Amino acid sequence: MTAPHDLDRQLDAFLTDGPTELPDPSFDAVRDRMETTRQRVVLGPWRVPDMSKFVPYALGTAAVVVALVAGIQFLRPEEPSGPAAVPSIQPSAMPSPAPNASPSASPPPSTPPLNQTFTSPLHGISVSYPEGWIAQAATEPWTDGTHQANATDTFADDLYDPVLGDHLFLSFASQPLGDSTPDEWVAEQMGGACSDTEPISATEPIEVDGAAGLIRDCDLMVAVTTASRGYWIILRASQDDPSAVAAYDRAFFEKVLATVQLQPEDAVDVAP
Repeated sequence: MTAPHDLDRQLDAFLTDGPTELPDPSFDAVRDRMETTRQRVVLGPWRVPDMSKFVPYALGTAAVVVALVAGIQFLRPEEPSGPAAVPSIQPSAMPSPAPNASPSASPPPSTPPLNQTFTSPLHGISVSYPEGWIAQAATEPWTDGTHQANATDTFADDLYDPVLGDHLFLSFASQPLGDSTPDEWVAEQMGGACSDTEPISATEPIEVDGAAGLIRDCDLMVAVTTASRGYWIILRASQDDPSAVAAYDRAFFEKVLATVQLQPEDAVDVAP
């Protein structure tokens, strides 16, 4: 009969992919159990002689192996059917490019250093002004209390850019307060209109060399007073060519004002 051979082939086919050796602890446990339990095979109503030890060992071992293989097959994760699954490769995160530096804004136009000093022969004032500018001193006292200087006025001291001429200049003058209070004198100076479209000029408080007064932005004019004398200082920057005078703004004007020294005791109110 070929039944034993068929069984061998079936076991071999079944166990081809499984383990071929029983772990020592399992083998020892089976062997000990088989040593204490006599094995017999009942083929019918009759009995056959006891089997040799070799057969129980083999059968016990096969049973344990089959149980292990079944457990492994049960616990093994299901393999995907079809072509072998290729693990998907996640693209690595590419470093984001550094943002392009925004083009640097054009540097603001610069102004010459205030390294020259002018002292008025009539108005009791000294001031620093830009390098390269020209100073033109007043030749007569200021008697018209509300007149604001132009570049050709003989009662005002003028400091001007030789290239831009009357398109950019600093001008200042002073006079005794007379019967006016300091507030009245300042209000009189600031009462004029900057232009036809600006009949009322906005002002704010300012202090120049300790003297209090007002400044207005429309034409960058300052009017301040000491105990006995009133001063106005003005920066004229023509807008005929805005780019040429762009740097000469309020910040520049305040730098000039920071250098002003008022000396009313040195003022002269008669023509030389």
